[in-house]
Amino acid sequence: MPAALTRRTGGAVERSTASAPDPVQARRNRRWLLLFLMTPICLGVAVAFAYGVGGRAEPQVPPMSVPAGYRAISDAYYGYAVPSAYQLNGNWTDANGDWFYGSPQAFVAETMLVTKRSPTPSTRLPLQLQADGQLRGPVPLHVVGGRRITVPYAAFAYELQLSRPGGWHAVAIDTWLPDSSTQMWLLVRASPPVTQAVVSSLQGS
Repeated sequence: MPAALTRRTGGAVERSTASAPDPVQARRNRRWLLLFLMTPICLGVAVAFAYGVGGRAEPQVPPMSVPAGYRAISDAYYGYAVPSAYQLNGNWTDANGDWFYGSPQAFVAETMLVTKRSPTPSTRLPLQLQADGQLRGPVPLHVVGGRRITVPYAAFAYELQLSRPGGWHAVAIDTWLPDSSTQMWLLVRASPPVTQAVVSSLQGS
C-alpha cells in the first residue's frame, strides 16, 4: 500500500504518498545487476580456457637434422632444414600449401597436396612446382632419372633428378603420409652439398 509522507512547509503541513518498492521489480533489478557483475568473470574464464586448452598449438615435426648455418622448417606433417640465408619468398608462396625459400638461383620449394592414394614413380610434378623460381612462365622440366629413397614415417618417397635447358638442375622429392593422406613435393635447386643436407634432413610425421 502507498505509505503516507509528511513534511512541514512554513506553518502548513503537506502530505504526500509514495509507492512502496515492488518486490518483483526489485528481484529483477538484482538479477540484472548480478548479470553485469558476472559477465567480466565469465569472459575471463572463457579466455583462460581458450589459451590453456583450445589454443594449444598443434605438434610440429622437427627435421632429422639441422646443420650449422641451417634453420628448421616444421609443420604438423613434415620437417626439413634449409640454409639460414634462404628467406621466405612471397613471389612463389601462397596459402594453398606452396612455400618457397631462397631466390631463383638457389632455393627450396614445397608443395603440399591431399590424396588418399599413394603416388607412384610415374606421378607427374604439380604445375605449381614447375613454376617455382620462374619469372617469365614455367619452362618445362625434364626428368633425368629417379630412385626410391627412405624418408622417415613416409610410406612412399621418390627422388627425381630434373633439368632445364641452359644447365639448370634440381632434385625433387615426392613423399606421402598415409595416416593424414598428405603428399608433399620438395624441390631443391642448390649446390650438391646443400641439396644433400636438405634431403637428408627431411622426415614426416
